[in-house]
Amino acid sequence: MLTVAHLDHQPANCAPDNLMAACQACHLRYDADHHRRTAAATRRAAIEAAGQTTLPLGPHPPTLGSL
Repeated sequence: MLTVAHLDHQPANCAPDNLMAACQACHLRYDADHHRRTAAATRRAAIEAAGQTTLPLGPHPPTLGSL
């Protein structure tokens, strides 16, 4: 099946020089990095919307064994 890929990953930009015909497998391969980045951002937003936060990175408090 032939699909149309947006070269800049912006569906609103349908200028002919921003479009590329590709089979489904090639289209998915072309978009793989973009999908990875947007999926990570979507997961982060869902976690934050649920009221969960991430722990700050930094020095760890001493453990019982080091006291």
